This record gives sequence, C-alpha cells and structure tokens, in this order.
Amino acid sequence: MSYAIITGGATGLGRSFSNLLADQGYDLVLVSRSLEHLAAAQKEIQAKYKVKVQIYVGDLSNRVFLHKFIEFVTPYDVEILINNAGFGHNDAFSLSPLDKELNMIDLNIKALHELLKHFYQVFKINGKGRIINVSSLAGFVPGPYASTYYATKAYVNSLTRAVAYEAKKEDSNVIIQALCPGPLKTDFFKNAGTNPMHYKKHPDAAARLALDSKKVIIIPGFKEKLAHLLLKVFPTALSLRFAGMGQKRKRAK
Repeated sequence: MSYAIITGGATGLGRSFSNLLADQGYDLVLVSRSLEHLAAAQKEIQAKYKVKVQIYVGDLSNRVFLHKFIEFVTPYDVEILINNAGFGHNDAFSLSPLDKELNMIDLNIKALHELLKHFYQVFKINGKGRIINVSSLAGFVPGPYASTYYATKAYVNSLTRAVAYEAKKEDSNVIIQALCPGPLKTDFFKNAGTNPMHYKKHPDAAARLALDSKKVIIIPGFKEKLAHLLLKVFPTALSLRFAGMGQKRKRAK
C-alpha cells in the first residue's frame, strides 16, 4: 500500500488524519518532536488498523533535520502529504519573543514550503499525489495580538491557491489543498498561550471533511464558513478590530 506522510501526526489534528488514513489502508510516516507521542501513536495505530507506521523524531523547523527527513522518506511510495506541523503565539508584536516568532516562521512557512515543493515535484513525476496544507481561518485576515501566526497562515493560503492553480493548468493529476479550520480541541493552546476553553471542536470532523473534499480551500463548520464570508465583505479595518478583540479574549489568564 502507498504511504501517507503526516507532519505533527502523533497528536491533535495530525493524529485525526493519521487515524483516518490508516483506516483507508494507507501505511504512515509520522514525524514529530516527541518520541513519547510518536511511539504511542505507532503502537495504537498499528494495533487497531493493521498498517505499517514509520516514525521519525525531530524538529522540522531545523533545515538540517528537514533534509534528513526527506532523505528518510525517499524510498517510500508516498502518495499523500499532510503538512500539519505548526504552532501559534498570542501576544502583542512588541512583546512577543523574536526567537519564538522566527521559529514559527521556520516551521509554519519554510518547512511547509520545502515539503510542498519537494513532494509536488515527486508527485508530478509519478503522475498522481495529494498535498493538504493545514492552514487556518486566521489566514484570511491580519491578526493583532497574534500577528506573526496570522501572517504565516496568510502565506500558506496564498501559496496553496497559486500552486493548486498551476497544478490544474499543467494537468499534473496532483491535488493541492489547504484546510482552514477555526479553533479545534487540540494542544495548540499550550504553545499559543491561549485559554483552552476556546477550543471545543474535535479535530476528527475537520480531518474527515478535508479528506472528502475536492475544494482547494476547505473550511469546516457552518460558523467558520459564515466568518469567512463576512471577512470577504467587511472593511479591513473592521475585520482587524474583530480579530484583535478575539485574540484578546483567547489570551490565557
């Protein structure tokens, strides 16, 4: 069976993708910084779904590790890439730690970009493949008090749309998509410095919708679709105000 790669695939939304793809019969390659989480996911998924699960431990924001990971997966017959690894941070731009912001850019943008480029090229040669970049509703509006995170997701949305257009025009048979959920019930809040009470929706539904969808931009949930529609019609100044108010409410006490 072909392999699916899920970055950050041991927990949260990534784990939801891992379970669903294993249920479809895909063997998996999971990469994460936590050996504990990866080992637990490997054991549970292999026992339940009877598929092969390869794990690789490290930080994709480190380019040396990223290149080693790409070398590691080269022998596998990869058909799907879920670019899920990423994190956020909630604070005023002037107060946010620069090292954390640059690490966020390295993971949310640079690692995603390089994996997208590498596997798009591989999939074009193979004549098939699918890449889902995990983005966010945050990618549709500037986000005061989480400005760097919102900007990274705007990059992901823009890049995905452009590459998906190229893939279609080139008749490459490669599917390029972005999943743009609202807050999900994962461990995202731990790095972001936000209150977990704002993250109530289970990630399984978002992952399932993404895998079933043929759209380039995938927005799960009625409220999220409505918010996206309103962001299209609201003046930017008003969207900025609402986004800033929302981020302040999310901040951990």
